[in-house]
Amino acid sequence: MKTHFLIFVLLLNFSLFSFAQWSSDASVNTSVAIATGDQVIPKIATSPSGTTYISWFSGESGNYNVRLQKMDVYGNKLWADEGLLVSDHPAMSWLTDWDIAIDQEEHAIITFQDIRTGNNNIYAYRITPDGEFIWGDDGLELSNTTAFDASPKVTVTNAGNAIIAWASEDVVILQKITPEGTFLWGDNGITLSGENRYSWPQLLPVGDDDIILKYFEDSGPIMYPTRHILAQRYDMNGNPVWNEEAVISDAAGISAWTQIFPFINDGNDGFYIAWHDDRDNNMLASIFVQHIGSDGLILFADDGIEASTMPFRNHFYAKLALPPGSNDIFIVWNEMDANQNNRGIYGQKVSSSGERLWTNNGKAFIELSATDVYPFGAGNSDSDIVVFYDEYFNGMDAGIKAMRIDTDGNFVWENEIAELSTVQSQKSHPELNNFFNGQWIAVWADDRNGNNDIYGQNIQLDGTLGPVIVSINEDPLIGINNQPTDFLQVYPNPSKGKVNFSLQTSMFVESELFIFDAFGNRIKSFKINNEQNFIWDRTNYNRFQVPQGTYYYRIFSNDFDKTGKIIILE
Repeated sequence: MKTHFLIFVLLLNFSLFSFAQWSSDASVNTSVAIATGDQVIPKIATSPSGTTYISWFSGESGNYNVRLQKMDVYGNKLWADEGLLVSDHPAMSWLTDWDIAIDQEEHAIITFQDIRTGNNNIYAYRITPDGEFIWGDDGLELSNTTAFDASPKVTVTNAGNAIIAWASEDVVILQKITPEGTFLWGDNGITLSGENRYSWPQLLPVGDDDIILKYFEDSGPIMYPTRHILAQRYDMNGNPVWNEEAVISDAAGISAWTQIFPFINDGNDGFYIAWHDDRDNNMLASIFVQHIGSDGLILFADDGIEASTMPFRNHFYAKLALPPGSNDIFIVWNEMDANQNNRGIYGQKVSSSGERLWTNNGKAFIELSATDVYPFGAGNSDSDIVVFYDEYFNGMDAGIKAMRIDTDGNFVWENEIAELSTVQSQKSHPELNNFFNGQWIAVWADDRNGNNDIYGQNIQLDGTLGPVIVSINEDPLIGINNQPTDFLQVYPNPSKGKVNFSLQTSMFVESELFIFDAFGNRIKSFKINNEQNFIWDRTNYNRFQVPQGTYYYRIFSNDFDKTGKIIILE
């Protein structure tokens, strides 16, 4: 089995690890991928422990190759600067949507389409934290027909299985895959078909090994469809759970270009979903939100609750946020005048009974003006919500900003708005991860260097940028560059065995050394009395040798407190 992890190169040249960390400067940001050709359509997935995978299409060789980078919680690249080459098979120059997920073992699961067989088919890869290709060098072939297969989506069930769904001309196909790469729903998956066209699937894991599938049923002309939104829950064997599909909305008015919706778990294995449509055909778009229970019952009004009834306005591009334990759902959107000349960002809070709580018109976070603003993501902390948006300097170049909003609709940050990127450049396909370890991470394609490259930026709970302080049990662990300090050297690093700590000081002081694993568990500690050189022998408290991976140290006394990273290799 092939592994692309550059272990031997790293042993020869530790500098391949790029300890740049998340930038604290909005005029700089953190480069994820800078290469010849366009780097486009990034995707991001983060685990609760802080491991982040970012994947993108790289036009480095005239073909859109697929690449993957792994980053730690502090924004350090853990693989070579150019990332891991996942696939260089031929791809179309016209790209569609694709997807990435992270499973319970912190493996990245990537799915996309390419034309390696001459036809447009779907493929999936599962890649370990060390860069090993579990599903083979060329991934798994999920389809091999002459049909046009497009826009695959992936999720991971709580049992650890991957579910992938995609559109194949007029039908939707689903496949379930074990971590080892076994197809569980037959060689060709499960096909959903009917009298009309099915398209644009999205997935939500529920229960132990179930999923909820959202999809469209389209009729009429392809470019001007009558589009209905449906959902069904499927059990571990791929059987429908609900007696009939849930009709989220059959009010129509949804354009062919309105495709991927905010679609989130309600905390009880039901879901919220939001979208915009022009069901009354008055050339003004409205935002609607629907709530479906775990049993498939409609909990809001048929066809959804309208988020704002303000007349003579357009409401586009809904985003959803749900703080843990909240009985209310929060919706934000792009507010526009009737002619779409002025734009702002508004929000609404809807109760569990479907009542609009921030007046019928919603709450204005950014009032209408000639400055173009477009929300691209919303998320939640443990207690409130955050909204990310592009703000344009001119017709082409944009910056990226965020605002944190409490559950009463008030700004949380003192300056109200935080800037993630002030670089005047064209930015496209921004993506946002979930809130973990006190931070959100946004990634996007950016032409500041001429061609498109991939950049990212974190933002902390208090609205500041830069490396986070991660709480490790009772001890704070602070991200640093892990380079030799004026009084401490740690070597070899990376190491296959013992790690030496050398205090470069003329003063003998009593100090302590703690070793933590990647999940923040303290696995070894030392008391250092009047010593300048000491060794961690790669064992834990039980004297067992720890596996390869990323570890952290903290050495401290009354006079100093230093932390850093140790890479252990096999």
